[in-house]
Amino acid sequence: MKNIKFIPILALVFVVQEVSGQSGWTKSKGEGFFQTSFSTFNSKDYFTLDGEKLVTNRFHQQSIVFYGEYGVTDKFTIITNLPLQNFNGFETTETVSGLGDLRVEFKHSLLKKYFPLAISVAPEIPTGRANNFANSTVNDFERINLPSGDGEFNVWTTLATSFALGDFPFYGSLFGSYNYRTQYDGISFSDQIAVGVELGYKIADKVWVNVRLNGLTSVDEITEVTDFVRGDGTEYTSYSLGLSAPIYKDFHLSLTYRNFNDFLFQRKNIYSGGVFGFGVFYNLKPPTE
Repeated sequence: MKNIKFIPILALVFVVQEVSGQSGWTKSKGEGFFQTSFSTFNSKDYFTLDGEKLVTNRFHQQSIVFYGEYGVTDKFTIITNLPLQNFNGFETTETVSGLGDLRVEFKHSLLKKYFPLAISVAPEIPTGRANNFANSTVNDFERINLPSGDGEFNVWTTLATSFALGDFPFYGSLFGSYNYRTQYDGISFSDQIAVGVELGYKIADKVWVNVRLNGLTSVDEITEVTDFVRGDGTEYTSYSLGLSAPIYKDFHLSLTYRNFNDFLFQRKNIYSGGVFGFGVFYNLKPPTE
C-alpha cells in the first residue's frame, strides 16, 4: 500500500464527472434537457506536481451522474449536476461509494437576439462524503481516504460563446471559466482556470458527433500537496469524442470517450487514462402557444 499514499482523488472525481460542455446558448422558456449517465475509469499512471509519471497500484472509479438543464425564461437557464453515486477503490483496497457534490448553475444569455454569448455562476455545494475510508485488502491495519466529494464550497464563473452555420448541421463553442475555491478543514486551496472548445456535426440528420479539447490549470504555483485527497494543484489537458443518437421519440443514447495529454497544460497531480461513458437523455420541448 505504499504507493497509494500519494493519490489526488479529487482530480479523478472531476475527471469522470464531465457530463456536458459549455456553450453560449440558453434554453427557451419551458425547454429542458435531462440525462443520467455512467462513466468508468482506471489507471496506474499518476503524474506528480512536477509532471513526473509514476506507476502505482491501479485506481478505479465509476460514477452515476444526473445532469439537467431547464429554461426558466428565454434568457435564463438553471443547470444541475449531481453525482448520484461515486465508487472509488484500488486493486489493493475495498471499493467505497457515496453521493457526490451538487453543482447548481445559473446561466444568463447576454446577447441572445444577436449572438450566442452567455455568462453563468455555478456554486458547488459539498454534499458528498469528504471522508470515506477504504480498508486495505492486503494489510488489515491500513486504510486510505477515498472521498466522494471534496468537502469545500467553491464557485465556477463561466463565459461562453457559440455559433451555428444556418441550416448546415455544424456548431462550435468556446468557453473560459474561473473556479473560486475555499478551504476544507483549515486548508486553503488554489483557484483554478479552465478553458475549452467544442465542435459538433450531425450525420445523416440522425447522429450528432462532437469533439472537445479542455484544459485546467491552477492560479497559484503549488509546490507540495498539502491535502492530497482534495486535488490541489491539479492541471491537465483533456480531449474527448462523443456521439448521440435517438432511440425512442425524444429519448437519446450518448457515448463518450475521454483521455489526457500535455497539449495546453502539463499533467500534474492527476491520474491519466481513458474514461468511457454512456447515458440516456431526454429533450423536453417547450410548450406550444
